[in-house]
Amino acid sequence: MTTPFVDIWINCPDRTVADGIARAAIDARLAACANVYPAISSVYRWKGAVEQADEVPLLLKTRAAHFDRVSALVKSLHPYEVPSIVAVPMASVEADYGDWLRAETEAETTGEYTPRRAWFRDIVTVGPVAIKLNAICAEGAGIGDAVFDAATAKLRSTENEIVRTPHLGAGFAILHEGDEGRWLLLHWWVSGGIATRKLWRADLVPNAHFVEADPLLMACVWELGLIDFERRAWINTAMSGKAVSDYTEERFSGEYV
Repeated sequence: MTTPFVDIWINCPDRTVADGIARAAIDARLAACANVYPAISSVYRWKGAVEQADEVPLLLKTRAAHFDRVSALVKSLHPYEVPSIVAVPMASVEADYGDWLRAETEAETTGEYTPRRAWFRDIVTVGPVAIKLNAICAEGAGIGDAVFDAATAKLRSTENEIVRTPHLGAGFAILHEGDEGRWLLLHWWVSGGIATRKLWRADLVPNAHFVEADPLLMACVWELGLIDFERRAWINTAMSGKAVSDYTEERFSGEYV
């Protein structure tokens, strides 16, 4: 079992530094709770010499998706050249406590739009249909090969469903590593200029499984940018007398959506 939450451990040189990082993380909603522990004695090797010093452990309870931002915050406030910042996944969390963690680390919505990095990844063959797989990343996020492999497997699992439709042999998918979750959208073209739709969501943790999302959801503003590109590509190729293969060769080449 996995959850979208982690414990982040940071060793600080004294209580003042630990308290400062704790308060900053809570104020920024990058952690729901901060535990400052009594000093411990640490023995370590640094620049060729064995050192020993008292340190104050700090524990932040937060979302795995916030790790990069927490790291940046810690480095800006920590006097060490290379501070220890280690995330430990929470294997399981009591439901009410998980709801509290989620609520207290939720980003405050300002409505401000910030472009996100986007790119074409690959062609995924799903039975007789060629799917153009695109990707989007929120600021500070990345997508590893294991996540792409999981997304590809989920797309290929829809083969039996696709072949029962009047498909035209092509479609597109979007893998989006967002702030609050990992999203996978699949669209394939059928007769009449119609695009079908399937949508899955996964938590932002390694090996998280994609599950079908709420059917009321369609796409976010960033995903709609790629959808618009694919719409225009379909119109300019398959709906303009060209071959479907021309559509699959027309790929997103921008940097942001």
